[in-house]
Amino acid sequence: MKSKKIKQSKFKNKILLRILQFVAITLIIISGFICFKYGPTISSLYDNATTKVNNCTVDSFNTNKSNNTTALNSKDPLYLTSSLIPKDVKNAFIAIEDKDFYKHGGVSIKAIFRSVYSICTNDWKLTQGGSTITQQLARNVFLNFDKNYKRKVEEMFIATKLEKKFSKDQILEFYINNIYFNNNAYGINAAAKKYFNKDCRELNLSEICTLVAIPNDPEYYNPIKHLNNTLQRRNLVLEKMKEYGYITNEDYQSAINYKIVLNLSK
Repeated sequence: MKSKKIKQSKFKNKILLRILQFVAITLIIISGFICFKYGPTISSLYDNATTKVNNCTVDSFNTNKSNNTTALNSKDPLYLTSSLIPKDVKNAFIAIEDKDFYKHGGVSIKAIFRSVYSICTNDWKLTQGGSTITQQLARNVFLNFDKNYKRKVEEMFIATKLEKKFSKDQILEFYINNIYFNNNAYGINAAAKKYFNKDCRELNLSEICTLVAIPNDPEYYNPIKHLNNTLQRRNLVLEKMKEYGYITNEDYQSAINYKIVLNLSK
């Protein structure tokens, strides 16, 4: 009886080994095909990404497009350095956009698998972004919003190189100051002035999360036209902040119940 079990165990191990060998050979063949067919294109995208990141500086991210000016006056800047950005703003973006921001190197492996799965189940169309904050920064500043694999690959190359050149706090600063909030408002402070007519450092938690809700889909979450949509996503932002421990349940309840009233700047 014992001998029979040993034989069965050896047989199972042999089958498992054959399966692993088959998978390994298949992966090698697929990798070889990809390198042969797409190698030159990928190499070109890598070189483009390298050039773009090598040529950029901190000042490359410090040109606020809102109203074609970097400041409304010398004491009232649209661009905010990291130390001037409210902690709730940073935490809200991380909670809703990229909870592992401080853990990855610019690209999230889990997000890549989600994107691959989405492609495989949607007629090979790129329908899901899954981009990290660094990838979004790369796309917003250096690329465009075309949904194709070339843009996505170059976006990933740029993101990993940005992570090597700048600190996490700098990347988050660049992102928050360059993200689009619709109605010609680029950056959190421009958005605060546009929708609430005050500096973002004067906003409460609910107002901050209302703004943070917009960039995911600036038209759909445009608070001027679709405030209810914006508030629904604001609630999701608050839920994520509570889930990840950025705010207490009391903070959450207070922000959820706060009535948002826009005060549009002229």
